[in-house]
Amino acid sequence: MKKTAALLAACALMLALAACGTTVGSYRVLDTLTEQEFSIGYRSGDNVQQYVEAAIRELAADGTFHSIALKWFAEDNTSFPSRSGALESVGTPQPRTLLIGVDVDAFPMSYIDENGSYAGFDVEAATAVCERLGWTAQFIPIKAENAFVELSSGNVDVAWGGLNLVLGSGEDYVISDTYMSNSVVVVSRANSDVRSMRGLSGASLAVDVEQKYIEAVLSNEDLMERPAQIKRVTGGAQALFDALNTNEVDAIVVYSVALQYYAK
Repeated sequence: MKKTAALLAACALMLALAACGTTVGSYRVLDTLTEQEFSIGYRSGDNVQQYVEAAIRELAADGTFHSIALKWFAEDNTSFPSRSGALESVGTPQPRTLLIGVDVDAFPMSYIDENGSYAGFDVEAATAVCERLGWTAQFIPIKAENAFVELSSGNVDVAWGGLNLVLGSGEDYVISDTYMSNSVVVVSRANSDVRSMRGLSGASLAVDVEQKYIEAVLSNEDLMERPAQIKRVTGGAQALFDALNTNEVDAIVVYSVALQYYAK
């Protein structure tokens, strides 16, 4: 029942963001290009999973994850399983360092800040899990497409940080239930004249240089034909929102979770 409720809540969020002209804070969502789900990857049979998931349940139950979510997003759209006292059923874990694979290009889920430190919602959530378990968190940059190779090699113990994980047949890994839905969206300022995809005709659009965003644009006929200029930007979501907020461009292509962060 909890899983069903979480999925329904996630679907409701995705439908809201997908609706043409939906406003989120001072921004407007023009269209949804692709959708994905964030989850956590483990090696099958590794007892790390039972400890991490028990700690996750406790932190969801006591409101820790809710507080972290409200720090990073306009609202809490997470769907972690919740149960007080979950660690009592798995026993006391031995001290260790947990190697956590994160995508550092998945702001605000996981990234490296201006001080060179790992930051983001997933980073804080995983750190809280390690603190609850008496473990030390060590973050390692990975990509979703390499997550299972990193797990298999022992380079990481868990894959958790802005990762859309998809299991192939026969793979000896486990993926958690989705804890947050995400999408690649086209966004304009709510007070601008660009109020729909049709409004992009003759307008300027900025997109991150990361391949996943380029592919999302290339797959959408409206984005290939309507804007007068498509500008590739380095610097991630912050650079894109800076360009949008200063009227340098009329619209941007970003993660919906980044939109939730800047709409706070």
